[in-house]
Amino acid sequence: MTSSLPPALESYRRPGPARLRLFGVLMALLVTTALLGRGRPGDLGTRETLRRSPFARVMFMDIGVLSTLGALYLVVTGRTRVRVPAAVAALFAGSFALLPALAYEDWAALRGEASGQDQSSESA
Repeated sequence: MTSSLPPALESYRRPGPARLRLFGVLMALLVTTALLGRGRPGDLGTRETLRRSPFARVMFMDIGVLSTLGALYLVVTGRTRVRVPAAVAALFAGSFALLPALAYEDWAALRGEASGQDQSSESA
């Protein structure tokens, strides 16, 4: 039983240009936020926020859970040699390691499909 996605999301089901663009945009936003997201006057800071806010603690733990799930997904579904080192790095660096690894997996899959098509057309 296959689930159908809305047409706007169908292009994200398999490796392709749409997913590579998505990974690139997410990485650019992540890096931009990391570089430009300095503290503002009156900010409590990370430690004080985590100490005072149960919601912030849960969200901080959620980041760890999502990084772990992303690392597991990469190890289980990945096909390249970078999947295990990138999964370990994702446990420490989160999306900074996971997004490039997922993009690399898609890029390698697309290159494999292209070279597979070239080989099949040569043998025909």
